[in-house]
Amino acid sequence: MKKKILAIGLVVAMAATAVVGGTLAYFTDTDQKTNTFTAGGVKIALIEQQVNDGGTALEDFKQNQVLMPIVGSAQGDKDSFGQPVAENYIDKIVTIKNTGNSDAYVRAYFAIPTALDDGYETFNAGLNVLHFNFGNANGATTQGNQWNWNNDSGTWKYYETTIDGVKYNVYYADYYTTLAAGATTEQFISGVYLDKNVDMKDGKYVDKRNKSADLSILEGTVNCPVMAVAVQAAGFDSVDAAVNAAFGANFNTFGGDATNWQS
Repeated sequence: MKKKILAIGLVVAMAATAVVGGTLAYFTDTDQKTNTFTAGGVKIALIEQQVNDGGTALEDFKQNQVLMPIVGSAQGDKDSFGQPVAENYIDKIVTIKNTGNSDAYVRAYFAIPTALDDGYETFNAGLNVLHFNFGNANGATTQGNQWNWNNDSGTWKYYETTIDGVKYNVYYADYYTTLAAGATTEQFISGVYLDKNVDMKDGKYVDKRNKSADLSILEGTVNCPVMAVAVQAAGFDSVDAAVNAAFGANFNTFGGDATNWQS
């Protein structure tokens, strides 16, 4: 099995936006690690971490890690940080910190190449080539608890878009409460892994469950961007209301056109 590189990059697209409607102005921040923005007191930092080699502490996430099929189960034994110990599981522990001085509503997005994800028609994770794990808090999933990934119909909050010429499926979730100044969310996601059914045949990657699938994207760098947005909590009673007022309904945080909204 050839080693492939997974570059799961934090999208860098800082924007300081004031959306004016009547006499209202909503100060917002779309997160970047390398930027600061204090207008209106809304400022966030997206934090990406992994467990260090010694298993004793968390450290900054390292880009360009080797992506190989998982050995074992991502839902099996965990380490002291609640991370799977399965071979080839890649820690990517994402949290968002409110570094401003005002309470904020937070929404986070994870984009995965369409070629590696089953998508909205069936949302069958068992068919995915590249998987991600929800965050964990004290041994329990944050999905449906601290982070709401589901729309009113009970399916994923989701849309499809194109980023740098590559088609992506975008999953997003809302933090369950306002994030106080100085506070940090529980984990949004905790890691990613390549499905055990991925193999190499005649020099090409194949999915043993679907041998006609085009996995040529694995022959290059696989990018899975993460983005977070925050809006002042004052004047709003939900994440939807805040984000829609600040950015508009069906806001594609990665820019460009988006389709198949499941919001």
